[in-house]
This record gives sequence, structure tokens and C-alpha cells, in this order.
Amino acid sequence: MNFYEEEELGRKLEEITSQIGYLMLDLIQVGLKKLNTENEIYKEFTEARLEAYTDTERQNYKKG
Repeated sequence: MNFYEEEELGRKLEEITSQIGYLMLDLIQVGLKKLNTENEIYKEFTEARLEAYTDTERQNYKKG
């Protein structure tokens, strides 16, 4: 392999490494967005559940 081929191979490997880095960052970003969405859904669910529980407890207290 001559110097030109080694230099070209080096550039290609650098580009591939860079692209893999961007891919990893994209995967992390997608994962964090999904985690955030799931967390928001869970928060809404627990708030609604707490509200329903509180309403039931108030009704039971008035009856009691």
C-alpha cells in the first residue's frame, strides 16, 4: 500500500468514525426523548389516579 492509499484509508476511517459518533448521539437523543415522553405519560396517569383516590376518600369521609 502506498502513501496515497494509506492517506485515503485514513480519511475514510475518520469519516466512518465520525458518522458512527453521530449515530450514537442520535440514538441517545431518541432514547432520551422516548424516556421523557413515557415519564410525562406516567406523571399524568399518577396525577389522575391520585385525584380519583382523593375524590373517593372525600366521598367516604362525607358518608362516614
